[in-house]
Amino acid sequence: MEESRPVWFIAESIRRRKHSALRFHILSDRPLSERIRSIEDGRTDDGILITYQIWDLTRLKRIHDAVHVRDDLVVDLSGLPGGGLRALRATNDAGDYEAFLAVIPGDDLASIYTRYGSRLLEGNVRTFLGRRGNVNKGIQKTLAEEPARFFAFNNGISATASAVEIEEDGAGGVLITSATDLQIVNGAQTTASLAAALRDRKLPEGKVFVPVKLSVVAPEVGEELIPRISRYANSQNAVRASDFFANHAFHRRVEGISRRILAPAIDGSQVQTHWYYERARGQFLNDQAGMSATQKAQFLRMSPKFQVITKTDLAKVETCFALEPDTACRGAEKAFTFFAKLITDDWQQESKRAEFTDDWFREAVARMVVFRATEKVVSGAEWYEGGYRAQVVAYTCARLARLAAEVTGGGRLDYKRIWGAQGVDMIFREQIGAIGKVMMQVLRTPPREGQNITEWAKQQACREAALKRDVPIVKGFDLWVVPPDVEKSEKKDRRVAGQIDDDLRTIEAVMSIPQSEWQTLREEMRRRRLITPQDEGALRAACGDGGRIPNEIQAKRLVGLLNRAENAGVDVPSFQDASS
Repeated sequence: MEESRPVWFIAESIRRRKHSALRFHILSDRPLSERIRSIEDGRTDDGILITYQIWDLTRLKRIHDAVHVRDDLVVDLSGLPGGGLRALRATNDAGDYEAFLAVIPGDDLASIYTRYGSRLLEGNVRTFLGRRGNVNKGIQKTLAEEPARFFAFNNGISATASAVEIEEDGAGGVLITSATDLQIVNGAQTTASLAAALRDRKLPEGKVFVPVKLSVVAPEVGEELIPRISRYANSQNAVRASDFFANHAFHRRVEGISRRILAPAIDGSQVQTHWYYERARGQFLNDQAGMSATQKAQFLRMSPKFQVITKTDLAKVETCFALEPDTACRGAEKAFTFFAKLITDDWQQESKRAEFTDDWFREAVARMVVFRATEKVVSGAEWYEGGYRAQVVAYTCARLARLAAEVTGGGRLDYKRIWGAQGVDMIFREQIGAIGKVMMQVLRTPPREGQNITEWAKQQACREAALKRDVPIVKGFDLWVVPPDVEKSEKKDRRVAGQIDDDLRTIEAVMSIPQSEWQTLREEMRRRRLITPQDEGALRAACGDGGRIPNEIQAKRLVGLLNRAENAGVDVPSFQDASS
């Protein structure tokens, strides 16, 4: 090989250095064949491991698409019989809230759902739970046996929208021709059941009608009002506490991150996958509804079932690593209630809210990886005699987190390394087993002879005893922990990155309001003498004076100005796409 060639330097560097492994990254402007799932590892003449990663056109496009945000959902209703959805107004001068009552043909509702899919259910505390539940079996039976009485037997749907286009229809009626950000907050089972019947050609045409209550909520109050509408609309059903918390901005943020972030490909695989966060119960299955066999296979390839994280899974794991194994042992819903309070308290503080970034999600996934590895280690351990696995796993994870802090003087597990490897090695597993054996002894020896182990595991005294118990430290475990200065630095970096993201979202929301509306607001605020010199500077940027745009400080001031103007009775413009 000629020394003048650029690749010679790389080859010479590899030859001279003592590498433990080599990974070759191959870039191609063609798509990789669907038949190729992995490429076998190789070895050099010296026995050095060689792995391969192919970055093909499809993979590069997937990374490119991951940074893009979806457009607003605008549902066109003009194709309904009569040119729109005929409705009656149900409010009068309610300000930021408007309501309508309507009746929609069942086949038209099914067609809308078939077209827009689960995006219609993002404001619901649950998505479609399948046909096996008693409620959905009843819906299917009514459709098959008494379709004309569906209106009488069904509660209908409750929906929200941020805006609607209407035409006056006379006698107090209106014709709704489109709805922006339409969300079915109650009635997911009804809607998806109708869509399933339509797909199976079992929906009687023209015989099924569904009552509709549509609430049009201004975007600036939507985050506070829509979850309340969802809660009250679902109060008559058996909805779990964790379902009600599904619409919190935290869960929406984590859901968005999980759809963007691609986990590292491992073991020679050429496919990077998502850890799918299921914000609403049944969402993972519902996203596959209506897919062809090929589309479903591709979806499951990118989001494998074993990488689904439910809200309650996340809550239980985070509770364990927060050194609260007794809470985790009280059940999924109890753990979720504890977790929800922690998140709610943190979310109210701007500095802590900013920490929930892409890196936080990667660390949360790493904790999930350790938790699931612990389940496998405990199940296969020779000292495990069966029974109480959930309790042993919860206490083992908590004691593992405490041990990491002890051996580093306040540090933690190396979550970056765990995320990068998408797993743990034999040393780490050996450490899990050593801790698990001790935790099993703690659980089996309650202070009162004959005390129920399950109940003992739920007590604070059990937690204190377990976290204080000495455990053996496996040689090499120190490679899986990081000192407190690294933890502090990473936390600071995460907070800064999160603050930047929040600032960008605020600027984006402010910029979504047309300059002409900011100019109108400025004139009115000047007339009422409700403006300060600092407000003037921010408004000049919002109005486009000098060709500038608001910076993050000015954007926050403008949001405060809108709130102040609204409290003073001034008509204020609305954000077109305010992100959470």
